[in-house]
Amino acid sequence: MESEALTLKKVHIVRIDPGEDVLVSVREFLARSGVRQGVVLGGYGTLAAHHLHWVVHNRLPPANHFEKGEGGIEILAMNGLVVEGEPHIHVALSTPAGAYGGHLEEGCITYVLCEIFVGEVDGVAMSRERVKVNVPGMGEGEVTRLTFGGR
Repeated sequence: MESEALTLKKVHIVRIDPGEDVLVSVREFLARSGVRQGVVLGGYGTLAAHHLHWVVHNRLPPANHFEKGEGGIEILAMNGLVVEGEPHIHVALSTPAGAYGGHLEEGCITYVLCEIFVGEVDGVAMSRERVKVNVPGMGEGEVTRLTFGGR
């Protein structure tokens, strides 16, 4: 475990209109605004189509399950990080049949509205790296971890 303190500089609100891809729109916002490091503080809305992935077991290396679907679906919560200009966003979704969540992928299309709050941060440079791990009971494999650079 490792931690660092970041400074919240500014909070941006991003409106994503009906028919627009949520992840593509967030990437466009980040490129246009120049935000390289941030925190996805929250988000909500509705989707006409969704595309997520999540980890399907607790062994290494991890395996992902990808899920696509259509039809009105509510975004209950959204959070994540922006590291080196790239968003990593998780969402909780609900339908009349139940709720589930996972990692946001391209293909999540806004239905009625989608609004996301992105906090721009500085203080420590964040990056991601692939590392090999060996965890008793889980096995051995590569995982991606957050790293902290200089101030």
